[in-house]
Amino acid sequence: MAFLSLNQEMMVLVLQFLDEENLRETLHKMEQETGIYFNLKYFEKQVLAGEWEECEKYLASFTNINDNGYSMKMIYEIRKQKYYEALDR
Repeated sequence: MAFLSLNQEMMVLVLQFLDEENLRETLHKMEQETGIYFNLKYFEKQVLAGEWEECEKYLASFTNINDNGYSMKMIYEIRKQKYYEALDR
């Protein structure tokens, strides 16, 4: 059990390093793959930019649509917005 804790601490340090070095794509990919840190600012930036596929992909790397009502609601809202934008085209 201590090994997992140490492993997670090491990953957090790597995430901090990537952030400090402005290696954003690598940082977000590692966040997704490890599920350690959800970057709300990154997610908000994607929402404001209308990057719905990236929003859904990023969110899905941390939660499953069936995990809880909040996850289901978030995915629903993203897909609803994608639908509305498709109607406007």
